[in-house]
Amino acid sequence: MSYETRPQTYDETIRVLGKKDYRGIAEFVLPVVKEADEISLEHAKLSIPDMIEMDFLAKVNINEESFILHIEFESAYKSNTEMLKRMLKYYTYIKWHNDLPIYQVLMVLKEPTNVKNIEGSFKSTVQDLDVMQYQYKVIKAYEIDKYEVLKDKQVVLYPLRVFMKHDGESEEEHILECLTAVESLPDKDYYFLTVQCVKKLYEKSKYKKFVKEEIIMQSSLYREPYEKGKVEGEAKMVIKLLTKRFGVIPPELRKRIESLDSETLDRIMDEALSYESIKDVEKTLQ
Repeated sequence: MSYETRPQTYDETIRVLGKKDYRGIAEFVLPVVKEADEISLEHAKLSIPDMIEMDFLAKVNINEESFILHIEFESAYKSNTEMLKRMLKYYTYIKWHNDLPIYQVLMVLKEPTNVKNIEGSFKSTVQDLDVMQYQYKVIKAYEIDKYEVLKDKQVVLYPLRVFMKHDGESEEEHILECLTAVESLPDKDYYFLTVQCVKKLYEKSKYKKFVKEEIIMQSSLYREPYEKGKVEGEAKMVIKLLTKRFGVIPPELRKRIESLDSETLDRIMDEALSYESIKDVEKTLQ
């Protein structure tokens, strides 16, 4: 009997990694966290209609100093302007609810095709007067040596190695190496999560022959799926988001969305903030 992996929400993959080892994630993006006296995950859900839930939010205490660490993992980088606005929205929301210093990090997983230089700051002036400066740290996963992660035994990052540099390896060799690296780990959730990252980056024909369903089925994330709901629930979420952005959704488009698979729904969620109109949604479905 053959088994298919259950459809999962990709964004939830990132959040599960954070919950499994949030200190490891925090130390990777901000090494000084290794000296932290305490680090705790914070509430990351948003009440703002057109904003997607934050990927990682934690409170860090170091030598009697406290601050908020916010990390976003982006696999569909569209433009500097869109990302700067999105990160600034997050900053404002966090500051409104928690009056602590905020350190923001953006990890870009896939190299953008239409953006040559990724920016993480801007400066506003009025009549030659500086009125605002804003910046966040940018980490490019695709420029990180995936073997350095293995050498340092940063297990929580193993699934994200899929997005990292693989010089001298073909795509299939890279996929196989990434899966092999997590195959023998006692915690089979890391194999499951690595497969989810592979699915995000590659066509099924590239990875299908390497994925071992018998290992996936040992993961608690397979036995007790971590997605927010079934595909029907994901579709309702997408419809709700699009309705709040653009008003009433045409009945025919609503039916098409309700019939989509999980991966397509994920893509719409990833791109929702960059849509200018319903026509952009329809283009995604073509």
